[in-house]
Amino acid sequence: MDLKILIFPDPRLRIKAKEIRSLDQEVESNLTKIFDLMYEKDGIGLAATQIGINQRFFVYDITEEKREPKIVINPKIIWKSSEKIVYNEGCLSIPGLRLPIDRSKRIKVLWLDEKGNEYQKELEDLESILFQHEIDHLDGKLIIDKLPADERKRVIESLNSQNR
Repeated sequence: MDLKILIFPDPRLRIKAKEIRSLDQEVESNLTKIFDLMYEKDGIGLAATQIGINQRFFVYDITEEKREPKIVINPKIIWKSSEKIVYNEGCLSIPGLRLPIDRSKRIKVLWLDEKGNEYQKELEDLESILFQHEIDHLDGKLIIDKLPADERKRVIESLNSQNR
């Protein structure tokens, strides 16, 4: 499996990922490579759709030491706080761009791990932001989609001119 991060405007970034029962054998055997790619690019999260895998999972590690890699399968947000937080987000699929994105400060999420164990947890701050960002990827959405229409148009035009 040749792993590389898809870069905007690759249309595969807009595909909504399919729910899965478990990781397929090829993906499971490449998990170390997926984490290595995320770490190599200084990321804290990487959705399957960002590497061209149409499966509903992402990997992440928000520790400074990069020693707690986690896999999240079929995540579902079941509650969002009305309290918001603005965070200057970056995206491995849109290198060099950081945008202030408004998200719920706290969320409650259901998901499975790679062994099929189910989790329900309330997350806040950076972990909440990360889950919302990666779930957006799994739904075919990018951080630029969170911008007001006029600003989004300007950013997309700028990105398109850089990609020529």
